[in-house]
Amino acid sequence: MNDFFKIAWRNLWRNRRRTIITISSIFFAVFIAITMRSFQLGTYNNMIDNIVTQVSGHLQIQEKDYFDNPSIDNSIIYNQQIDNELNTIPEIVFFTPRIQTGVLASSGENSKVAMIMGVDYFKEEQLSNISKRIVRYYVDTTSISVLKNYIPQNVFNKFLHYQNIAYNNQYDFAKDLQADGIDTTKYLQKILSLTKLPDIRLSNSAKDILIGTKLAEYLELSVGDSIILIGQGFHGASAVGKYKIAGFVKFPTDGFNSRFVYMPIRLAQSFLSAYEITENNDTIGYVNYIAVNTVYNASIKNSDYDKIMSVKKQIEAKLSDVTVVGWRNLNKDMIQGIQIDNASGKIILGILYLIIGFGILGTVMMMMAERKKEFGVMIALGLKKWKLSVILAAEMFYMGIIAAFSAIIFSAPIIWIGHIHPLTLHGETAQGMQQYNMEPVLPMAWFDTYILAQVAVVLAMLLVVLI
Repeated sequence: MNDFFKIAWRNLWRNRRRTIITISSIFFAVFIAITMRSFQLGTYNNMIDNIVTQVSGHLQIQEKDYFDNPSIDNSIIYNQQIDNELNTIPEIVFFTPRIQTGVLASSGENSKVAMIMGVDYFKEEQLSNISKRIVRYYVDTTSISVLKNYIPQNVFNKFLHYQNIAYNNQYDFAKDLQADGIDTTKYLQKILSLTKLPDIRLSNSAKDILIGTKLAEYLELSVGDSIILIGQGFHGASAVGKYKIAGFVKFPTDGFNSRFVYMPIRLAQSFLSAYEITENNDTIGYVNYIAVNTVYNASIKNSDYDKIMSVKKQIEAKLSDVTVVGWRNLNKDMIQGIQIDNASGKIILGILYLIIGFGILGTVMMMMAERKKEFGVMIALGLKKWKLSVILAAEMFYMGIIAAFSAIIFSAPIIWIGHIHPLTLHGETAQGMQQYNMEPVLPMAWFDTYILAQVAVVLAMLLVVLI
């Protein structure tokens, strides 16, 4: 049998051109499939990471009726005992209490439904790194009117579409300006000085609030202005308040930016009357839920979710009078969207493989036609047909293996770079993606079984062609 494989290997290089054509067709199929799949899975994992680690948490500890009826009335008491119990579970990295409820945000004649998010800023910083979401640069009408006197008209015309656009850092702002052809070496410092917002120091004792950039744009508010919040508090109490805006927050998607209002958790409890005073004059505070992050990653993989569910069981064993909900149940709409897009991605890959499969079939048929006399001589000399079939199968196997592993080797550095340093879009393309609630980032998934899956598909295609 070893002789068959030796003959097959030698046959490959007797006609190098034919072999290279066949290997190339398989190589490009696997290479394109791997990179496409890596971008697709990387985008899913990035979306999940943004939503889960920064908004919902891997797990949420709730009152038993809260999931079916997410009302402020179905809240739980947050006290030191819960802190102590959660700190005994080594798989829990961070946890933070939150009060979340809908309100009507108003300014002048403009009103919009918004979402109050009462948080402990110190714990929230560990969980979601909220300080990175604070806007440092904001282009308002005042800065635009002043800039007109400092930059040329052609540059000013390009800058006009930046009105009401916010940036969390100087780097992204400069990249967007550069992408739109604005000379950042000449005008960047002047633009930054005129659009920079006051520095914010997060404090749980503050009486000011943070609001989303799109909400501020709709209500025509600036830093230092006041906003009126109207809603229903704990157990039917009236919730009305007027608060000063200390700054803006910006998330990767406009869906959050258009409705989120952040305030210190004590201020939110006071606004919603979500507290009680006991006979000992101790104040008991209520929260909607406690967001928990674990050492395990939140990704599209079922194995990762199962690990998080193991932490859920530990929490339920320690806190029997509450319910613990996993991130998939908390983000069902996102999961359904990913599943639909994932299915469509597999269909596109299937079409790609179908096209390449016919290409491979054509190459093999050409090879068979060219070698008809060769096969006839070999059979005439006494070689049995099944042995000839084994030699041909070995040739195709060799070419498939060479092509598949070459594709893996060539795609590996691209995947590594795309994962460590994801492609970040800037300018109008980025703004367009954000309008559709998509982060303007195209990361690639880390090396995983999806790479070997593409190799398995190619080998299956070769088997079909051989048959």
